[in-house]
Amino acid sequence: MLEADIQELKNLATTLDGVAAEVDKIDVRTTGDQIAAALPGCSVGGVCAQAGELTEGAWLRVAQRIQKLSGIVRQSAETLTTTDEEFKKKLDTMDFTVRGDR
Repeated sequence: MLEADIQELKNLATTLDGVAAEVDKIDVRTTGDQIAAALPGCSVGGVCAQAGELTEGAWLRVAQRIQKLSGIVRQSAETLTTTDEEFKKKLDTMDFTVRGDR
């Protein structure tokens, strides 16, 4: 049987949100663009600018994937919560008492 700490799943989702936000903040393009300005007439600057753009795009996709994982974890926690609550309600509908409880 699956045992999961729902609050820990929610904490994980929050942590993943933070990681995704930090990864999305990574700025590579600015430095690559500055190299082009520092080396006018040199083809290295343009290559660095393009590499910066591509690298930053890759970091953006990493951030998006982490954000997607966060959503999956959060949805799983919500589903588990709902399932637990539904299970409790079904158990509560059974009029179960132990001898001597009445």
